[in-house]
Amino acid sequence: MTTLYSLMSPFTATQQRSSESALSEAITRLASGMRINSARDDAAGLAIANRMSANINASGAVARNIDEGVSLMQTAEGGLDEINNLLIRARTLAVQAANGTLSPQDSASIQNEFQKISETIDQIAYGTTVFGKYPLAAASHPAPPPVQLGEVPTVNQRLPVAGQGYVFTSGRVPFAYIPAGAKDIVLEIDSGWMDDDLQIFSRDGSHLIGTPINGNGATRDFTWRSNGVNNSADASMKIITEENGFTAGAIYSDAHLTQGGAVYNLNGSVTASLNGMNITYSGDGDRYETPATGWPNNGTVSPGHYKERIAIDSVTEDLIVMVVGTGSFTGSMTWSQLPTPTQAPDTRPTSSETQIVVSADFGQPLETKTIPVTPADTVTLGISDLKFDNQQNASQAMGKLDAALEKVNGYRGTYGSLTNAFASAKSTVLEGKVATEAARSRIEDADYAQEMSNMTRAQILQQAGSALMAQARQAPETILALLKG
Repeated sequence: MTTLYSLMSPFTATQQRSSESALSEAITRLASGMRINSARDDAAGLAIANRMSANINASGAVARNIDEGVSLMQTAEGGLDEINNLLIRARTLAVQAANGTLSPQDSASIQNEFQKISETIDQIAYGTTVFGKYPLAAASHPAPPPVQLGEVPTVNQRLPVAGQGYVFTSGRVPFAYIPAGAKDIVLEIDSGWMDDDLQIFSRDGSHLIGTPINGNGATRDFTWRSNGVNNSADASMKIITEENGFTAGAIYSDAHLTQGGAVYNLNGSVTASLNGMNITYSGDGDRYETPATGWPNNGTVSPGHYKERIAIDSVTEDLIVMVVGTGSFTGSMTWSQLPTPTQAPDTRPTSSETQIVVSADFGQPLETKTIPVTPADTVTLGISDLKFDNQQNASQAMGKLDAALEKVNGYRGTYGSLTNAFASAKSTVLEGKVATEAARSRIEDADYAQEMSNMTRAQILQQAGSALMAQARQAPETILALLKG
């Protein structure tokens, strides 16, 4: 009897444990919806499914990356559209300025409007930002050059070697400026037989040293008259401008003008103290050679006074130097201290290429597409220095504006083609994602019909096993009862 029980009970228990395991596995799969819940379920299938999951998740990230790239280009293209409209307006102004009927005041109005357009273009270029990128900003900023007042270079740039002579053309445009802080300046020009005159201004339009603009006859210098400057109004309009280094709103004044002394002297015919500066001036040698009523040397002729010299002990403010005339001259300068002012570095943002990931499959290198830089600031577009003051400049401005429009059109074309390429790449990625999800589902998802069948079968086996175990335990007692009877 004991032998019969011992034979039946272990076999039944083994089958019971097997059915319990099958039932647990079926319930787990039905509860999770997954056929593979651990490596023991299907080690190879788990590895394949994990690789597919990596690709599926990467595909979702790639699709978002592509969307962000498209958003960047749409933002940039919106800025370019506004810049395009401004360039068209600027070109219209250039056409208008090229007409010969405009007065100087009309040309000035056109120049002012273009200046506002130029400022707005730069505001758009440096203000268009998305994802921390500045797609329309300049690609780089050059190292800061020496400070210039308007379009006037520092005297360091004009006369870099002390005492060395350099040849220049005279006119009515400032020659250079002497920066504040310079000491023991001795500036000399030699015009030879030409009448070129040295002039010094402060930035507020005050004429400090040189020859007079106002007056009648011989008291008004010939070099000014030959350059079309006959009075203070002419000087304010033609000389005292921001482009020439003067402050905004400055007007010409000769209230502090110091002319040459009674007798020409290269080492100093007159001295003056102005704003803390002690200045010595030779005088304009040519004016001493022409007898003129009212001039101190009336009737005296001293030929050969071709040189002019100005000495300043300590420069306390930026001084603008002009050499007025219609010829050429040799200039030289010495100093004991001559600062070289430099501009502050350009801290505005810059644009850079943007790499967009378009594929990141498991075990494969990243695939990217590049959104190139599209700088649309006025410097990059080549329109930062356009002039509309005469027909020739207006015509040149028109050509530069045409080139700028072509560049902007090229940028927009690039964005358009890349947007289409990204749309195709996203479509491919999403289609691959759907296909991979379906393949992964076939590998790791539970078959509910099969698992329900497995669960039912396991439940039946478990119930039958439990019944048999009970019977197996009762068998020895039944046999014993029969023997006793």
